[in-house]
Amino acid sequence: MGIGIALVYLIVRKITPVEWQNIKLAALNANYFWVVASLVLSALSHLLRALRWRLLIEPIDKKPGVANTFFAVIIGYMASYAIPRLGEVSRCGVLSKYEKITFAGLVGTVIVERVVDLIMMFLFFVVMIVMNLNSKVYTIVKAKASTFLEDKWSSIQHSNPVLLILIAIVLIGGAWFLYKKKDHLFGFAKKFINNFLVGIKSVGHLKSPLLFWAYSIAIWIVYLLVAYVCFNCLAETSHLTLSDALIVLIFGTVGVIVPTPGGMGAYQYLVKSVLASVLLISSSNAFTFAWISWGSQLILIVFLGLISLILLPIINKDDKTGVHTV
Repeated sequence: MGIGIALVYLIVRKITPVEWQNIKLAALNANYFWVVASLVLSALSHLLRALRWRLLIEPIDKKPGVANTFFAVIIGYMASYAIPRLGEVSRCGVLSKYEKITFAGLVGTVIVERVVDLIMMFLFFVVMIVMNLNSKVYTIVKAKASTFLEDKWSSIQHSNPVLLILIAIVLIGGAWFLYKKKDHLFGFAKKFINNFLVGIKSVGHLKSPLLFWAYSIAIWIVYLLVAYVCFNCLAETSHLTLSDALIVLIFGTVGVIVPTPGGMGAYQYLVKSVLASVLLISSSNAFTFAWISWGSQLILIVFLGLISLILLPIINKDDKTGVHTV
């Protein structure tokens, strides 16, 4: 939470009164029909995630009900908006309770899900790079990266000698620490790679592996459409393309991965930055879009989460067998 608040502060601290006025006008004049449309697509992505999770669970126990699985996924998302990474544990706990499936087994399926999502994110990242190799976006990013590095190098060259000595001490100390901990680091890396490979291999044991990968691709395509549809809520972003939505998706996903509640602060900072610096959207409209996009998702998750908490005990009230057909 502290990291999220700090990032939000970094975003808003330099906003001028004029920019605040522009942000307010942009938010008031936004077309919220397209925001609602993007939320419908988001709900669809959550349903697809629930359907994919059922396929992973089936080999370890039994295929759970669609309703219980969907509600568990939503409650997990809601928990992550309170405490980062709590969602993975929460949804496993909820489904374990209502479907009588072992908690440890469910945690294992979530790990596999994370591995697959990492692969999908990497694939979409590669597609983003390929699509923008010959575009103005690539030229702008390259120019800004070059300018950034040159500025930093110039700053280092003209820095106080004492500061340079401190930087050298930190670098040497960091190198020494890495050398001393190399066995632990190699062990961690090896364990991570092994778990990664185990997760991938386990997908091959599914009863419907092709359907699993179809769900995985569909989830990320819907994510892309969510960003693209939401562009239409502001006049200044309505001209942006699917290729631009892919850039926002990748940077926004990185923001959500940052351990803050629901990616708070990190998501807004990265999406605003890429819209303003790369896609040349005005700072006030970039700020407005980032907060509308993130805030609407929060509202959707809280709304669906509360409904899930209410309906779960109701639809499972008379079930004593642990077998669900809903």
